[in-house]
Amino acid sequence: MRLTIRGRKQIAAPRQADPYRLEADLRVPLAALLDRDAVANVFLRSELRLGASLDGWWGLGERDQLRAVLMTGSVVVPWIPDPGDIPAFAGVLRQHLPRLIIGPAPAVRALAASIAPQLRAVEVRDPQPVMVLDGTIPSRSVPIRRGRRDDLDRLTVAAAAMHREEMGVDPLALDPVGWRHRMATLIDRGWSFLLVEGGEIAFKVELSAWTPEVVQLQGVWTRPELRHRGVATAALAAVCAELLAEVPVCSLYLNSYNEPAMRLYRRIGFRQVGEFATVIF
Repeated sequence: MRLTIRGRKQIAAPRQADPYRLEADLRVPLAALLDRDAVANVFLRSELRLGASLDGWWGLGERDQLRAVLMTGSVVVPWIPDPGDIPAFAGVLRQHLPRLIIGPAPAVRALAASIAPQLRAVEVRDPQPVMVLDGTIPSRSVPIRRGRRDDLDRLTVAAAAMHREEMGVDPLALDPVGWRHRMATLIDRGWSFLLVEGGEIAFKVELSAWTPEVVQLQGVWTRPELRHRGVATAALAAVCAELLAEVPVCSLYLNSYNEPAMRLYRRIGFRQVGEFATVIF
């Protein structure tokens, strides 16, 4: 914050109060803002690395020194370090009503409350522990491999099965073409990891974000009849060992009520470092 001096008294210059749309020339200050927390912002930082357009991104603060950002669209993702800045984005959100808001819990709660009169939440997942695994872990002799294009059909089906379990919605009934394209994109990026046995996917996990400092895992799933046999522990440990040879930190977040998943991650060595929340409308 800049200060002006009047005699002996220092008076804080007014803060820029209104969010504004970010433009391409603000990528550098935007990156500097997001770099302050590489784990919390791994998704936004990954999107920037992938060349995402800044259409729908709103910032707060001086153009050369952003202090908060909000990515809008069907999915809203905030990074608002100072809680006092959250109300400034309420007007933006009311003009761009989301399908869901996800991110650091305090900002998500406040943003969801700001649009409650216009949009009713159908589900709130709060809190969602954010966990990290760093250092090295023993490699396990599990035949994990990256997904290939010839895996696309079975990955599409397996990922949809997990989505039905987690969200109660069948993506193959809603948008089969879009869902298949999403899986194909993950395969093409090298973000899909599989354990295939007898021609079927026994275990899978994908990445939702990749940066030089942190990767974020998603979609950890074991075929139902293979659960409680140690398959997920061995397979996920093998995936993380491979990833930690390339990046310093693996991260993920999960629903706090998912105790089996929490036990799985802790067995491998993950520890909690924060809390996310997700509000679904």
